[in-house]
Amino acid sequence: MPGPTPSDPWGQLDDVDGTACYTTLGLDKRCSQEDVKKAYRRLARTLHPDKGGRPEAFSALQHAFEVLIDPKRRAVYDTWAAQLQYRSVRIVAQQAGRGGEDILLDEFDALGLHCEPATQLVVTCEVCGRPATKQCWTCGMPICEFCTLKQHWKDNFPLHWPLINSDHMRERLARRELEKKRLEDASQAALEGPNHRSERELRDVRAFKAAAQAALAGPDPRGTPVQGLTRFYMWAQTERAVLIAARVPTGYADRELVVEASAAGLLIQSEESPALIDRDWAFPVLAGAPVEVSRTVDNRFCTVSVTKAEYGQFWTRLFRGDSDGLRCLEPPYRLTDGPDDVVMEVTLPFWIEPADVGVVFSETGVDVMVRNTLHVSRTFWRNEEEAGRRRAYAAVDVDECLWSLDEEELGGEAVRILMVTLARPELTEEEITWKKGQRQDNRSKEHPGMLGRRGYRFFIEDEDEFELEDMLQAACFAEAGRTFVPAKPWEAGAQPRWVDAAQALPKTVQALLAQLPRPGPEPAGG
Repeated sequence: MPGPTPSDPWGQLDDVDGTACYTTLGLDKRCSQEDVKKAYRRLARTLHPDKGGRPEAFSALQHAFEVLIDPKRRAVYDTWAAQLQYRSVRIVAQQAGRGGEDILLDEFDALGLHCEPATQLVVTCEVCGRPATKQCWTCGMPICEFCTLKQHWKDNFPLHWPLINSDHMRERLARRELEKKRLEDASQAALEGPNHRSERELRDVRAFKAAAQAALAGPDPRGTPVQGLTRFYMWAQTERAVLIAARVPTGYADRELVVEASAAGLLIQSEESPALIDRDWAFPVLAGAPVEVSRTVDNRFCTVSVTKAEYGQFWTRLFRGDSDGLRCLEPPYRLTDGPDDVVMEVTLPFWIEPADVGVVFSETGVDVMVRNTLHVSRTFWRNEEEAGRRRAYAAVDVDECLWSLDEEELGGEAVRILMVTLARPELTEEEITWKKGQRQDNRSKEHPGMLGRRGYRFFIEDEDEFELEDMLQAACFAEAGRTFVPAKPWEAGAQPRWVDAAQALPKTVQALLAQLPRPGPEPAGG
């Protein structure tokens, strides 16, 4: 029988009724899986090419069996194959597409593609037969630009809209990568700049400026210590001089750093910035003596050496209004940081009586006063994360804190030892359950940006955030041949000590001592 003519497009369709698979096997739609197997075996014996059958007929039989034996593919076939509105008439689509090859060629040309006539292979659209330019991400069907606007189905994938990688998505990704590269280049350029500030340093700058403004607004800025400013400097002393190490948060290589020491006080101020230090001395300095200043190239760190008015005089504080030992390299007490309490020991003259001592405990700090001898005011370290979660957070249990005054002998002389015990609070449920009974306090807190360094000093005033202690130790050793070396909180078992041999200094201090420039004298102020 002659095949369908080109003028009969419906004759070109293989499955116009959606029952071709059943018809090929000689079954109806109500057949079972076993019926499909039996029909396939029976027909395969006669249609197989080895048995004299036509390959086309056996291929149709094979396709019908694969569709109907798979429950998922059979369900898709039964549901959608009979929907005539989703069928395509190949001859009509081909005829309608004649003369439209120039559109495809223009598209290929825009993509930078070209064809080699001798080796040209064309993947056609499985919907309409045109050359395929895209692929559906859902089912993997090759389709053309025209067929991206209508639904299709393939194998066990039901009717769906094409999902393709559009050019605008590729452009957005390219723009995103370009912006990322631009930001990386800008960040690299900023890192290489002499005045670059990290995010942490910028936070320090903002905190410093806020503290400086608060200090200026106070009734006595030259005689009142402000925690937001004192954290940026530390001091030590020798028989001859007082030495100050400062971290200038607003110091820049292209801005002048002013350091002026007069008989009245000390000024350290970066150009176009509030003063870091503008305070009155607690004790007299030698008027007219040169002030020895060393500074880094970027003006972020400096050390200042000022001659005492009286050689050998022991300074208990640096500036007027400070408590004793505030920000001093060697504090006037010895602190033992334990798991259940923190013990502060102070050595006092033998004539001190309990009536001369006053100790005030609070949730934020402790105030120790010894009549005509000592005044120490310190603030406790706080776990800010825990304090934000628990309103009842406290660094110590005030009710359990106590003090005692004992008589002992030190170096053959009778002295009094004031012992202040700061009791830590009970463990929290989280510390017991999830932290194996380990307190999340100053001893376990990790320093940001310093892997392996865990531990802060219990008193905020004793904390060294900018490694100023190393600078002071190097300066003191260069000045007097000996220096006090405090124990770092992350060094297990370390004890504070005096060192008079260079090889016994910490490695960081030895490196600074080797690089320490000769300080140049600067004229003292009025």
